[in-house]
Amino acid sequence: MRKLKAFSLLLLAMTVMLFAGSISETHLAANAQTTKQTHHKKKPAKKAKKSKKAKKTSKAKHKKTTKKKKAVKKHAKKTTKANKKHPKKTKKVTKAKKKVATKKKASKKVVNKNTTTKKVIVSSTNPVATRNKKTTDSNYYQSVDGFNYPSDDHATPNASDTLNIPAGYLFSFNANTKKMVQGTASDESIDQSRQINTFHPSTADINAKVNINSISNDQQRQLSQYAANLVNDLRHKLANNYPYTQDLTVTERALKAATDVAIGYNNDNWDFTKKDGHDVSVLDDVFAANSFSAYGENIAGSLLTNSYINGPVTMANVKESIYGAICAMMFDDASSDWGHAANFLGIGFDSSAKQEFGVSIDKMGQIHFEIYQ
Repeated sequence: MRKLKAFSLLLLAMTVMLFAGSISETHLAANAQTTKQTHHKKKPAKKAKKSKKAKKTSKAKHKKTTKKKKAVKKHAKKTTKANKKHPKKTKKVTKAKKKVATKKKASKKVVNKNTTTKKVIVSSTNPVATRNKKTTDSNYYQSVDGFNYPSDDHATPNASDTLNIPAGYLFSFNANTKKMVQGTASDESIDQSRQINTFHPSTADINAKVNINSISNDQQRQLSQYAANLVNDLRHKLANNYPYTQDLTVTERALKAATDVAIGYNNDNWDFTKKDGHDVSVLDDVFAANSFSAYGENIAGSLLTNSYINGPVTMANVKESIYGAICAMMFDDASSDWGHAANFLGIGFDSSAKQEFGVSIDKMGQIHFEIYQ
């Protein structure tokens, strides 16, 4: 009788243990599913560029867009009458170039406000072998690119830059509709863009110092015009010089607005890589203060404010950072659903309205590309 009772107790204990094990496995499965969903929301992919587009109406609305391969932050456009959207989140993390055995990261973000909302994400590249600096060569140039687009290692007197379109580029101009259309991107096109687009430093620029924390008006105008020329030239090439939209025009009003945006980011200590997005309240305040009808911001991190650069920052360093950021946004923006590229191409903006443009840099080295209408 005692043996039978003991056997019954043993059988009961085993049943309880099996039941507990079943509960534990179910709990773990639920946790795994929750973790996976959370990961998908926060990081649909690697960290990439950010762009933002959105329209402004009397009652702003938030709208989420779907994410593709890599996590993307939405681009947002803003007009006097439109819905306010939050940019997509995209993240693409890579390592920037090496210098003196240290590794740095570079990032990019774009914000456009108009009919749609999108943000461009951070993008970095694999370490690139560092060139040995030739201290005796006054024309030697040390690259500070964080986006893995090459540069010449020697400055020349008449250097100039342009953006070359890789074969199979996803954006093309429709001669019938007179509009820019978006197709499908290919890895081959992205790879080729890095082979055919190179920054060319000029001797004047490698000798011109820039105080990132106090850029002069003349230097800001020069840098803004440099960026505008790159984007406008690409628009012309894609459209065979057909004016499907207005050129980016550097104006005093846009320069002042871009400066105010950088000041706002400084006051808020807004590092987009940590805040995971644009400082929308600052963008909205500047937009309202200037009575614009639409605006767009593309923002990119840089290596301009850290120890990656030996000695003072030069105009060539800043221009290379601008060049690399624009190249990455135009030709390697898949992780952000090509929102940055669309912003720079004027897609979604009023094609008949003037596009005022200004560039500014905040204390964190973030480069702001501001488009206003």
